[in-house]
Amino acid sequence: MATAPTLTPNTPTQPAGERKIVVAQELGYCWGVRRALDIIEEAASPEARVAPIGDIIHNPQVVERLRGRGVEGSTSVDEARSRGFNRVAITAHGMGPHLAEQAKANNMELIDTTCPLVIKVQRLAQKLVRQGYYIVMYGDSYHPEVKGVLAWANTTKSCAAKHIEELPWNAPRGSKEPGAIVPPRKVALVSQTTKNIAELMEFSSELQRMVMPEGGEFRLCNTICEPTTERQNALKALTSQAHVILAIGGKKSSNTARLADVGNQMGVPSFHIERPEDIQQEWLDAAGDGNVGITAGASTPDDVIEQVVAYLVERGYSAPDGGIRPVDPEYVPNF
Repeated sequence: MATAPTLTPNTPTQPAGERKIVVAQELGYCWGVRRALDIIEEAASPEARVAPIGDIIHNPQVVERLRGRGVEGSTSVDEARSRGFNRVAITAHGMGPHLAEQAKANNMELIDTTCPLVIKVQRLAQKLVRQGYYIVMYGDSYHPEVKGVLAWANTTKSCAAKHIEELPWNAPRGSKEPGAIVPPRKVALVSQTTKNIAELMEFSSELQRMVMPEGGEFRLCNTICEPTTERQNALKALTSQAHVILAIGGKKSSNTARLADVGNQMGVPSFHIERPEDIQQEWLDAAGDGNVGITAGASTPDDVIEQVVAYLVERGYSAPDGGIRPVDPEYVPNF
């Protein structure tokens, strides 16, 4: 759960308290998640079960819902086979090429729901390797998207990091200090699609200072996806209307965690919750008669957002004007 700053109600940058629920203009399901769910729901049934390797998306309510349709996650192809599945699926986060090979070796059908924006990063990593770059991926090393991108890069000259100290080098190029380990001449930086652009740029600046001396070549590829940026920008706008912010999404959801981080960085206490039961009364009490801002990660369904809204309405908050913003089902992002 995100650590929030101390709340001072009715600061000059915030509106007078009205005990209203205000909703971010961009929140909830992104195009890639909707696409993944459409694919898996069309493919699966109780009579034709599918085993995603991992969670199809990082939302426990959706995962539980899909279980009734014959979609049950497994940790590996071998486990899925041992449980009687004949079909496996790649989740929206993507996975390395080994999964297709394992499915073929086991005579299992493979369903691919990888978000096209993640596929774009996978292909870019392959291209950068061919061009002779060492690949640094800004992101969580344990996350399936990061593991998948680096697996597609298929090189020992790659790593994942969120802090400079996590890199395999400890000194800038040209350093002659004892024990100095310096970067190679060509380094390219890509990002997990759900990260914060400000944090990526800060990391990039530090890495660039290590690589550029002595004829080094550094390339930054901003691969944070459009839906992530849209939701973070909408949250920034929301901070001018809210005294406390609830970011709704699964505890495994990286982009939801980033939303809470952004809200806190903007000076509004922001908390990552999964469901209404996670809301602590002390957060609302600290906000007094202030407004509660609502945002949600890219894998959070509308009904979960509406449950949080209903919970707040029962406690005396005014419902958001116009309800939750309608979604354009025909929308396709630029990529």
